[in-house]
Amino acid sequence: MTELSTVPLQILPERFAEEIASGLPIALAVLGAYIVAFLTITYLARRNYSEDLSDYVVASRGLGWIVASLTLVATVLSGVGMAGFPGTVYAVGIPFITMIIVGYAATAPAIWYLGRRIWVVGKEYDLNTPGDLLGDYYQSDTIRLYTVLASVAFNTTYIVAQLLAGGLILTVLTGGIVPFTTGVLILAIVVVLHVISTGMRGIAYLDTFNGALISVLLGAFGIFIVIHAGGVETVFTGLGGSLGGYTTVPGLTGLFTPEVIVLFGILVTVGNSLVAPASWVRMYTVDNERNFARIAATMVGIFTLIYVFGTSFIGIYGRSVMPGGTNPDTVSSLLAFEVMPFAIAALFLVGILAAIVSTTDSYAHVMAATVVRDFVKPFVKSDLTESSELLLNKVVIVVTMVAGIVGALLYPGLITPLALIVGGVTVQLLPPLIGAVAWPRASTEAAIISPAVGAVALLLFQVQMIPNPFVTPLVPGLVTASVLNIVVFVAVSYLTSPQPLRKIEAYHGLIHREL
Repeated sequence: MTELSTVPLQILPERFAEEIASGLPIALAVLGAYIVAFLTITYLARRNYSEDLSDYVVASRGLGWIVASLTLVATVLSGVGMAGFPGTVYAVGIPFITMIIVGYAATAPAIWYLGRRIWVVGKEYDLNTPGDLLGDYYQSDTIRLYTVLASVAFNTTYIVAQLLAGGLILTVLTGGIVPFTTGVLILAIVVVLHVISTGMRGIAYLDTFNGALISVLLGAFGIFIVIHAGGVETVFTGLGGSLGGYTTVPGLTGLFTPEVIVLFGILVTVGNSLVAPASWVRMYTVDNERNFARIAATMVGIFTLIYVFGTSFIGIYGRSVMPGGTNPDTVSSLLAFEVMPFAIAALFLVGILAAIVSTTDSYAHVMAATVVRDFVKPFVKSDLTESSELLLNKVVIVVTMVAGIVGALLYPGLITPLALIVGGVTVQLLPPLIGAVAWPRASTEAAIISPAVGAVALLLFQVQMIPNPFVTPLVPGLVTASVLNIVVFVAVSYLTSPQPLRKIEAYHGLIHREL
């Protein structure tokens, strides 16, 4: 859920830098091959792209299940899945990945159940954003504004995180030929040109390629580790006396208790894969509601492959062969050059860059869509034409990336504390979503009050102004704030009136008839 492991700018170990320098022609060739693939995909997407708002925002609701699955994988995974998660396993052990996998076991049915409902009402009423759905169902501009604030905070923070990581990767891959600042600028410019010229269709096509590349690379990484270690058993026995702490609950930190693994894991993964703005918008892009079962199953299968045979093996074997003081952020990159041929290791770094590009594309795209659709149109210019809305989307993307560049170059130290907060704040929109598509008793007052209560409580837990009764890793207070949000949502809904019957029929009646 967070990009914390990709945010700090770390000085690479001297041996790693020397190895990149010695094989620089190969590294540049691998990077060049990816650039060719990127440009080819952009060209193909541009050829099929119509200058139409629906095509730009939700790909004309025409993505098949394979493309939809891989675009979700690429968007959700980002650079953190290839660098941050292995580093976390290296630092705290396998219980962390157990938590994520348990979360996805719950996320899959959530995508099937809620995703289909989002799709049905989205198609019927031409909904393109989270604010479209919540604002329309609850007949409240306040709810719509909540989604804008959540989108701006979440997407801006994580765009900065991706630019930081992408700039560093470009510097490493080019042996310093491309300085960090230039790398950040290049990545930002590439994202702007790609998104404004191809829209969601181009993002989805690129995500399909990147998602497949990422999955293959992490699966292959696990195989190379087993070969290098001399067998699966050796991957684990190399830990020696620390094996138990790394592979059993509650892990080295003692924080990954069964209840944390279940509750925190579900909130993190559902929040990232369904409620986060970019993931939510992808629910609208699917071509048929019957495909949601396939999408859910595909995501579980891919993430199990990635996390069990890739992430876990990287973290555990890295602990066996890397010195104790190794920065967790660099473990996957260092180990790649330890166990794989240079060209494939360089391709792994390109894979991290590909994940970063996919995530940045998606976040910039959905940021613009939510700002224009849910703020400018209802609050500033209600008679905005479709062509003007499309143009304004592109302008907002440029402004967003400029803000991202400024944040990456001038205020990188703010990203970690902000990321801890904004990721958890986005999860607070889950109860209103459930109410809009699955619980007719939900009231407008509840949808206004409960997310605000949850977000404020989360902030107070983060700054330690109030004691947290349920300690969790990574995002302190997330479980407590979310439970409080749900309780308030249900209580206020029962104390106030639900939506008018015509609105309940328009949403829940439609869903009942269609599903």
